Amino acid sequence: MNVQLVIPVTRKTPARAIGLGLTVLAGLVVMWLLFGWLGTVVLAVELFLLGRLLVNAAHGR
Repeated sequence: MNVQLVIPVTRKTPARAIGLGLTVLAGLVVMWLLFGWLGTVVLAVELFLLGRLLVNAAHGR
């Protein structure tokens, strides 16, 4: 079964990148406050893997 994932691609602006960066940073801080370093590392790895998955899907790999 062949499944295609369609991701809308928009022009990336600096404001959007800064907003996304601040959101990720806030999430890491909350995980650190709630679960310590282990929670922060787990969330960082999950965000990294999700980002790679989305980039690969956008490139059709």
